[in-house]
Amino acid sequence: MSQRNDPRPLPPEIYQRRRITAVVVLVVVIALLWWVISSLTGGDDGQDQVARTAESSAVSETSPETTQESTESAASSGPSSEASESAAPSRSAEPSETEGVPDDVASKETCALDDLRLSVRPGAPTFRDGQQPNFFLEVTNPTSGECDIDLSEDELKFEVFTMDSGYSRVWGDTDCNSPTSSGRLRLDPDQSRTFEMTAWSRTTSSPDSCDNREPVGNGAYMVYGHIGDNTSESQTFNLA
Repeated sequence: MSQRNDPRPLPPEIYQRRRITAVVVLVVVIALLWWVISSLTGGDDGQDQVARTAESSAVSETSPETTQESTESAASSGPSSEASESAAPSRSAEPSETEGVPDDVASKETCALDDLRLSVRPGAPTFRDGQQPNFFLEVTNPTSGECDIDLSEDELKFEVFTMDSGYSRVWGDTDCNSPTSSGRLRLDPDQSRTFEMTAWSRTTSSPDSCDNREPVGNGAYMVYGHIGDNTSESQTFNLA
């Protein structure tokens, strides 16, 4: 009669090692699956990041040019600190494309006073007590011919009208002063030039009547720019 083998249980250390091995294998499998999924879904994000980096580099390279252009523009058009009722021409602007000009004007081979485009603006929307307003007049030649205007005959001047007590004229820079911008104004096709009236004393005046000039009150006003019979659209400003 044969004797049946009676298997004995293994030591606890063996079972513990098997459990640890199984856990390690499971962790490795999960890590591999996670890595595969991340590789499949993360490719587009990497490409987008590269594109954003390249775009950022391109913007950084072009920024200095824009900043320099803005700085030069501000330096050439800033108001003067001189406190006198006079108009001073600024540096001639570089030729630029004129917008909104009829084709028959833009194609003209000659330029007359009536062809000039005048654009006036105050130095600030509001001038506080103690500030003397200044004004700018931009003159543009929209034609294809050179413009030659004699400012001794066709005066360049500024006028201010009140808006609070009816539409009435209160001041003109040539009422009590000779025009300081004289001589010939020459403009190439599509070229602009800006003149500045550096300071208005905030007092009234009228042609050939400069005695007893009265201070004007606070309120809303409008300014015009003229060269001879050519007049700009008005622009408003406030005295406060």
